[in-house]
Amino acid sequence: MPFGRGFVTAALLILIVLSCITVARRLERERRLIAKLRARGAVDAEHAIPLVRLSDDEQDTAESLVHAGVLRSRNERCYIASEELGPFRRKRARLALSGIVAAVFLVFLVAGLILWR
Repeated sequence: MPFGRGFVTAALLILIVLSCITVARRLERERRLIAKLRARGAVDAEHAIPLVRLSDDEQDTAESLVHAGVLRSRNERCYIASEELGPFRRKRARLALSGIVAAVFLVFLVAGLILWR
């Protein structure tokens, strides 16, 4: 076996941490974009923000939020779909909590396997 148990354990723990960081970054980008649109008053079609005013990351995030139903997009402009924001936040909170529980479970599983052998 070219790699020892310690290396495999470290690799698994690093993968868990990287997965958590990826999800946290995505949730934070979504939160920041929604806050930015709300601060600029983009809560209906009349006050929609042109997509070209957003950075590339914000445009990607806006596209994913359009697919999730939280943002609406018309004529290269986007705005918040206020009626969808509440359910979206509850779903994201459940996703974050279940991700935390799964990550903690995996860490304890890996630690248990290490201590068992």
